[in-house]
Amino acid sequence: MQWRHEGVQGAMKLVLFDIDGTLVSTGAAGSDAMRDVFAELTGIPDGFASIAMSGKTDPSILLEALRQHQMDVNAIPVEVFHERYISRLRQTLQEPHRSRRLMPGLPHLLDELARQEDIVLGLLTGNVALGAQLKLESFGIWHYFRLGAYGSDHHDRNALVPVAQQRVQALLGHTIPSERTFVIGDTPRDIACAHVHSARAIAVATGTYSLAELRQHRPEHCVADLSDVPAMVRIFQE
Repeated sequence: MQWRHEGVQGAMKLVLFDIDGTLVSTGAAGSDAMRDVFAELTGIPDGFASIAMSGKTDPSILLEALRQHQMDVNAIPVEVFHERYISRLRQTLQEPHRSRRLMPGLPHLLDELARQEDIVLGLLTGNVALGAQLKLESFGIWHYFRLGAYGSDHHDRNALVPVAQQRVQALLGHTIPSERTFVIGDTPRDIACAHVHSARAIAVATGTYSLAELRQHRPEHCVADLSDVPAMVRIFQE
């Protein structure tokens, strides 16, 4: 889509959402799928047990597990692991025993933001691209997002804001600068990946970190959840 009005183009904002703990909880469908595939490929039954996954990219989690178990980091090609992971994730997402839920305020916030002419909705997530799609499709919210930057683009989350900015330029034909780029996430790593590129961080305490813990990392905004839709929309109008 090309924006014809210079005033709208000049005020465009890029709003990038994390997935796990921010938009949805899959009831550990993703982490269980990774654990199962790691066990199949290495014979280690609970290979990620001592690894904190929150805020990390899928490739970096795999590399950390290989190093922790004193394995060659090339012992399992990342492509092989994630091909099997996607196959297993399709199954775990459908398992009826999982406590799956959209986070408070969703999908109402996405509905409202999607109506804003000056906002581009995207994703910034440690999930590999197809994993992100499968998770959000299973909740019926994949269609809201016009672009994304994923763990499959780079193992370092801090490298993903420029990926999203390049994709918005390809989509719109013009850039959206960092001062009008927002990263919404539930971990200190989400805040850090925004700040390293001078983007604005909105921390939400719906994951494993409390409001107090998140505030220590100085996000521009910090909220308990996304349920106050008018207040959230006002953030992007400042």
